[in-house]
Amino acid sequence: MLEMAFVSWSNFLSYGDYTTTIDLTTLGQCLITGFVNEDENNLTDGNNNTNLRRSNGAGKSTIPNAILWCLFGKTMHSATPGDKVVNYFTGKDCWVKVTFKNGDYILRTRKANNSNELFYVKDGDENCLTSDTLSIPKQQQAKLDRVFSLDYDLFCGSSFCTQYAKPWLEIADATRKKAFERLLHVDRFTYYAKIAKAKTDTLDASVVKRRSEIDSLKKDLIRLENEVIRVNDSIASYDANRRARIEAQNRTIEDAQKHMDAIVLPDLAAVKKKWAFHEALEKQLRSIRIKKLDNKQTKISAAKSDVRSMNSKIAIWKEKKGKMCGECEQTVEDGHTQAKIEPLEAQLREFEAARDTAQASYDRNVALIKKIEGLIEKKRPKMTVSDAQGIITNHSNYQRIINNARSSIAAIEKEASPHADSLLSVQKQIDTIKSNIESKETSIRTDEELNKHYSYVYKAYNDRNKIKSLIFKEHLPYLNDRLRHYLDVFKLDIKISISDSLGIDSTHWGYAFESGGERKRTDVAIMLAIFDFHEQVYGRQSNILVLDEIDGRLDEEGIESLVDIIKNDLAHKVETILIISHRNNMKDTFDHEIQVSRFNRLSSLSVI
Repeated sequence: MLEMAFVSWSNFLSYGDYTTTIDLTTLGQCLITGFVNEDENNLTDGNNNTNLRRSNGAGKSTIPNAILWCLFGKTMHSATPGDKVVNYFTGKDCWVKVTFKNGDYILRTRKANNSNELFYVKDGDENCLTSDTLSIPKQQQAKLDRVFSLDYDLFCGSSFCTQYAKPWLEIADATRKKAFERLLHVDRFTYYAKIAKAKTDTLDASVVKRRSEIDSLKKDLIRLENEVIRVNDSIASYDANRRARIEAQNRTIEDAQKHMDAIVLPDLAAVKKKWAFHEALEKQLRSIRIKKLDNKQTKISAAKSDVRSMNSKIAIWKEKKGKMCGECEQTVEDGHTQAKIEPLEAQLREFEAARDTAQASYDRNVALIKKIEGLIEKKRPKMTVSDAQGIITNHSNYQRIINNARSSIAAIEKEASPHADSLLSVQKQIDTIKSNIESKETSIRTDEELNKHYSYVYKAYNDRNKIKSLIFKEHLPYLNDRLRHYLDVFKLDIKISISDSLGIDSTHWGYAFESGGERKRTDVAIMLAIFDFHEQVYGRQSNILVLDEIDGRLDEEGIESLVDIIKNDLAHKVETILIISHRNNMKDTFDHEIQVSRFNRLSSLSVI
């Protein structure tokens, strides 16, 4: 819905190169009147109707024309006005700006170089729809129509200014029928059917594509499920190997424990103490041996040496017996040698006695030491310190083996299977594929259901007669009801209704035999009925309604009926109603009035 707040323009039609702005939110029901003061010699028509001539051409219709040109690039007079909207006398750039209540605005400019510029701001984003962005004006306008949901024919034909078209009952039957069909959007049935058919084709292709994708995903799923079996086998093999390694370590612990249990740990301190005592005894024995044996051995050796010396001396003297002495050169007598030998033999006997005594003492000491050695040997410890230390070390080694095995078991038990991540990865892929398959199957079901709908829509819109009949039967009663209402307000005896075939049914005399004033009332009644119909079907498209000189052929009673309709029927439906009129009896009827004055070929306005 277009909620317009302001309309501004410059150099547009009869307005000069200055800015004119109207606040549309404060006008309510507003009468727009005009006054021309250019040529005092041409202020009356042939019937001396001074008021009529003085009002026409003032620039009243410029206000709705400015809105139409800004929104659509069209005016009520021309679909392609071009330079005709530019004030002829100034020859400068022409622009119109429509500002909406939410701050969005449209600015359309016709430049002196015959180029157009369309600029708008929507939701704070600036867009310039010139030839730089869109190649032709038609594309520029189409972009604007999409942004603001604009439709010129519906806007001008039923919600903004219907009176600019030819009266409904003066249109040829075929043309009027097409106009009604456009109003009801029936003319778009073929387009809807094409769209529906295109959508069914697109959905069919989408379903085929998704089914192909599902088949491919299912193949991937089978491959991954086989991969899961392989990975599970690897995990089982790894678990079996881990159990075997744990059992091997347990056997190692059992064997080591058996050896440990068989080991009797010695008291190393006691063994060392015994060996220290034994070594002390041996030390004492060595001291005794030195004293008792070594000294005796020395004496024996000395005694033996003395004996050998005596024996040697005796032998020498014995050899001299009966031989010649070298010194005296006399024969040595036996008595002389015997006298020398006997003292020596006596001394020899002493030496031998000393030798034998020493030897006997030595032998006794040897026997004593051997006895002591035997006693010490009996006290010798059965286990050496080295052996005790070896046993303890061996026991510790077995304990270390057990501890290492237990650590290995703990480490093995904590091991994560190297295949677990692979299994998790494969499982995630499987879950993703299953999710994709489910999503695609859901999309297929959705597309198939949607396809049924579009197929139904296609068949329905292809058979236009049936659906048109349904639409006409649904909406025409309301349109005819509003038409009867407005005909009654205008106090017309004629009864007019729209038939199911979009023809015109009327009373005997009919529209063709009405007077000019009655025809105008009938035209206005149909126009307002269509306005109500559009609001009922599509909602209010604009907060502005323009009634441009629809009172031209109405008499006093007709004008009173029109004012009654504006105040009672239209006031609560639309925020701002602009009533353009040159009739003096419309003055002081509405809350606000805009007076348009034209002086020296330029128009200006003031709000009264």
